[in-house]
Amino acid sequence: MSVMHDSMPVTDVMMGRCLGRARHWRVPGNWAKAQWAEEISAEAELAAVAFTPKNAVELPVQTRQQSVIQNHLLQRYRQEWCFNRHCGGQVIAEPVAAPVQSQRDSNAARIQQALAALPASDRELITQLYWEKQTETQIALEAGVSVPAICKRRQRILQRLSGLLKNIRDEG
Repeated sequence: MSVMHDSMPVTDVMMGRCLGRARHWRVPGNWAKAQWAEEISAEAELAAVAFTPKNAVELPVQTRQQSVIQNHLLQRYRQEWCFNRHCGGQVIAEPVAAPVQSQRDSNAARIQQALAALPASDRELITQLYWEKQTETQIALEAGVSVPAICKRRQRILQRLSGLLKNIRDEG
């Protein structure tokens, strides 16, 4: 991967150093790992080609060139994380096979079975919170209790549901 610029080759060693550092950085959330590695390699080559030596700087040319490439990669990295943050922090994960429909049906059946085992008042709270999208504050006002009381009740119900789901899974 030797890039030439006015008789100043970017050596494979120098490019390897720059890319080696960049590969240790966490992959931005909106990139797959393989795509990000390819993007960083292309950015490094672009920075190497765009490098123009300046006589006023005291450092050796290759040191300056490596510094310019590394700074370019860091700037690109920061741009991607900034973009990711402004896009709501959405993470595009590696492609994963979709669950089989029968597995979804099986999970839904287990959840329904666990919910049916709860008292009616607990089912009502879960319905209000997760299906009707009411807040704990709204539910507390309607019920005439404190918000912490609703929060503690929700946590207790979810722990019970977790145990019920585990038992159902172990039985099946």
